[in-house]
Amino acid sequence: MSVSRGPSTAPYLDLYARRGGEAEVLRTRRQEAIERFEAAGFPTVRDEEWRQTNLGSLLRAAPGAASARTIQDRELAPFLYADCPRMVFVNGRYAPEASSPPRQVEAVALAELGAGGAAEAVVEHLGASVNGSASCSADAGVHPFAALNTGLFEDGAAIVIPDGAIVEQPLQVLWLSSPAAGAQAARGKAPAAVEVSFPRLLVIAGENSQASVIETFAAADPGAGGYFVCPAAEFVCGAGSVLHHTRLQADATDAFHLGFQHAQLERSASFDSSSLAFGGGLVRNDTMGLLDGEGSHCTLDGLYVVAGSQFVDNHMRVEHRQPHTTSHQLYKGVLDDRARSVFNGRIYVHQAAQKTDAKQTNRNLLLSKSALANSNPQLEIFADDVRCTHGSTIGRLDEDALFYLRARGIGREQAHGMLVYAFARELVEKASFEPLRQDLEERLLASLNGGGDG
Repeated sequence: MSVSRGPSTAPYLDLYARRGGEAEVLRTRRQEAIERFEAAGFPTVRDEEWRQTNLGSLLRAAPGAASARTIQDRELAPFLYADCPRMVFVNGRYAPEASSPPRQVEAVALAELGAGGAAEAVVEHLGASVNGSASCSADAGVHPFAALNTGLFEDGAAIVIPDGAIVEQPLQVLWLSSPAAGAQAARGKAPAAVEVSFPRLLVIAGENSQASVIETFAAADPGAGGYFVCPAAEFVCGAGSVLHHTRLQADATDAFHLGFQHAQLERSASFDSSSLAFGGGLVRNDTMGLLDGEGSHCTLDGLYVVAGSQFVDNHMRVEHRQPHTTSHQLYKGVLDDRARSVFNGRIYVHQAAQKTDAKQTNRNLLLSKSALANSNPQLEIFADDVRCTHGSTIGRLDEDALFYLRARGIGREQAHGMLVYAFARELVEKASFEPLRQDLEERLLASLNGGGDG
């Protein structure tokens, strides 16, 4: 693995050196993770898994600890859902005054985690899967950003759903970034400094439980730059559990966002995750689903809508380890101007995973001649009784459909927006929580400029 050592890693190691004390087991896991990061360094474009993700602008920036600040209600309002229990974090730190955790589950901030209650389960699972090691990585080496998060997260959310609990209302976890004014960068330029936060989420779904979690990543000032979000999430799905997860990424258009997500499923568990990306300048999401129980099911869907010079990279790996497991992946992208995207999905079927049913699809819609989409769906199958398919498409709007709409008196811009919305709406309408679906529809419509250069 080609790595970048030296000056680019030193500031992050300095951040680790300034950390305080904590439980011994967590301290050990942090130490192991930061040692992995120090030994591997940052990947370069010479590494196969990162060859299309150029980290140059991020590595040239000087990282610093995120600012501590109090958030105003007016800054939170655009991102909250009415009557929805919530945990709010500002620059990676819990904001109890803005939060209203649910009563039916144990939801605690990691920095406030005490003895008893959920503490034992949290300590057991936190960092056990997402620690930067090869076992949590989409390739065969260390995942630097999973290691960084494990070594450097200051606070986070731990949600423990009791066995048999059926939670009606979704729980929202809002990660709000609000860098100090001096850290904000001029639009379109690499910042001289970035404030770094390391959001951490752990969800433990008990046996036969049902719940939904909405993660929202956003900027208090949509035009602000000068920050880097490095999140990590772990989902532990007990036998027979049903867990729905929505990940809305609406960072500032000049922000860096590089994260990792890991889900482990036991017997007959179901994990359904939707990732929707609208913001960020340099974005990469690595997602891993581990179907470790017979009859388990995993759905990983996503939508990315990018324009300008935005770049988004989605890397996924779904491992089928037991028989009668199923997985579905559908990712759609809408790209305008000079935007670029990467989709790299891999379904890995172990020899013991007979009767596996897996499907992977990536579709991209280019609205500009300068937009570029890269798609690389992959299958690795070592079982002989399976049904697995994959495919991808990259194309432009149907000119006949555009002409049909215009012939009926619809203006070009409106017709253009209608067709793009029709392409993307499948993933927006998947949200069953009405306030969330309305929010996603508004964001999608707002992102459609009806332009393109033909």
